[in-house]
Amino acid sequence: MSADDDVPYGSPSPSDPPPGAARTGDEPVGEAGLALRAALRRAVRLAALACAVAAVLTAVVAGLLVGLPGVWGALVGFAVAFGFLAVTALVGARVAGGDPVVVAGWVLGSWLVKVVVVGAVLWLVRDLDFYDPVALFVGVVVGMVATLFAEYRALTSARIPYVDTSGR
Repeated sequence: MSADDDVPYGSPSPSDPPPGAARTGDEPVGEAGLALRAALRRAVRLAALACAVAAVLTAVVAGLLVGLPGVWGALVGFAVAFGFLAVTALVGARVAGGDPVVVAGWVLGSWLVKVVVVGAVLWLVRDLDFYDPVALFVGVVVGMVATLFAEYRALTSARIPYVDTSGR
């Protein structure tokens, strides 16, 4: 019987961080965590590119149809859509590889903050007339679709291992 036989299965080793401790980004996160971080960062870069291209096209069309208020509506819509979706990916990249409960808390907490911020932004611009509300709506929808598709493509093509071979 060895000394390891006395330790219950699943007990933390003395070098493990305390349960629920958030990773600061400096600790090793394993091969899978590093791959997930890289994939999420790539997803944000691709989403920014896709959203920028779609924003320019939508703003031009809205500008031709409605004028300057259409351009502003489309651009504000894209900013709201990209900001809403990119923050989740960036927060996920920051805490990837950590305790799943902590990761979920950070992602859900960021989502709650984003909902409040988007609600405040929409409440603040509701009575302003510098933008076209239809163009804003189209900008949000097209921005969400472009961002989600780019993130989907980046994450489904990522090579994230299922098993951590680092021996931890």
